[in-house]
Amino acid sequence: MTSSSPNIPSTVEEILATATMDPSFEEAYSKKGRPPGFPGLEVDELKKMVHKHLPILQAKLAADRPDDVIETEHTIHLDTGFHSRILVCQPLAPSTPCPIIVLFHGGGYCLGFPETEVELARELVKAHSAVVVCPSMRLAPEHPFPTPINDGWATLKYIAAELVSPHDPESTLFPHQADSKAGFIVGGTSSGAHMACVASHLAQSNNLYPPLTGQFLSAGGFLPHSRVPEKYRPFYLSWEQNKDAPTVNRTFLEKFQFVVAPNLDSPLWVPFDQRHPNDAPGQVKMGHMGQPPAYFQVCGMDINRDESLIYERVLREECGLPTKVDLYRGFPHCFWNEYSDLDMSKRRMGNSVDGIGWLLKQSAL
Repeated sequence: MTSSSPNIPSTVEEILATATMDPSFEEAYSKKGRPPGFPGLEVDELKKMVHKHLPILQAKLAADRPDDVIETEHTIHLDTGFHSRILVCQPLAPSTPCPIIVLFHGGGYCLGFPETEVELARELVKAHSAVVVCPSMRLAPEHPFPTPINDGWATLKYIAAELVSPHDPESTLFPHQADSKAGFIVGGTSSGAHMACVASHLAQSNNLYPPLTGQFLSAGGFLPHSRVPEKYRPFYLSWEQNKDAPTVNRTFLEKFQFVVAPNLDSPLWVPFDQRHPNDAPGQVKMGHMGQPPAYFQVCGMDINRDESLIYERVLREECGLPTKVDLYRGFPHCFWNEYSDLDMSKRRMGNSVDGIGWLLKQSAL
């Protein structure tokens, strides 16, 4: 299987070259600098600061809501015991049928809320007549690993069951035009991409019905530096090269991982290695066979960069799965959040809509 994305870097020299800072980002960064609170604040302080921003973001979203998009908020009761707040975006006049897209927010399993994915959700509603679900989950440090991941997986199971038979006969969670046959995609940004990757594997191993048809993995981490198999180590360069990068550096990442307290031997934290019994030592192929098509977004100055590039290569070259990659050369981790006015940030939004459109076309093949 070949990727639909030309010019994916494959040699060491090509991979390293993606971290040369783009002039447009360099100019913006020189004016604005690092995001507020970076890198000095501890996670709990940063969490309070981010949470204070929620009402501001909600007010902005309410003022900007498109006339042709309906947005509703629901509380669903998960089998983990968590009452999850989810946002659902859907078309005002839905066509038949509507694909379903689940978007997990980022924030290192410590910060964030569903509202951060609503802008993208609206664009997906308008472009693809999609029903988009933005879930919440419990977060560290109050709820360390694996609680956030268990909540994410439980949410995906709930959504799948709702598509087959609503929990409540009077349910208004999804319009009746919602149809997984048109596409059932799981995705997310940063830790949300990690959650989507984990959920996609759990969906396969647990025979989730309806089955997922695609995964959207934006700036995710799938492979901790301490767990890189020897075969892939020559191409795992970003952990060192981008250790002092803007927006997220190694110190910042390690603060988050300390409070999340993951089990580094669990496939819930290392989805790259599913510990499949049929894989030879140092191999990961069998654990990914049968995964749905994957669309990746990769930032050249991201400490996570090579986790995406290596994983994409395994899916494409070893497993023969359809993949697509948009690579943002010279831009750091999730640059579009803090530097939304950049032309590349606007292009990334368009890429997201088109890339998920590509996933939907794969599901129709």
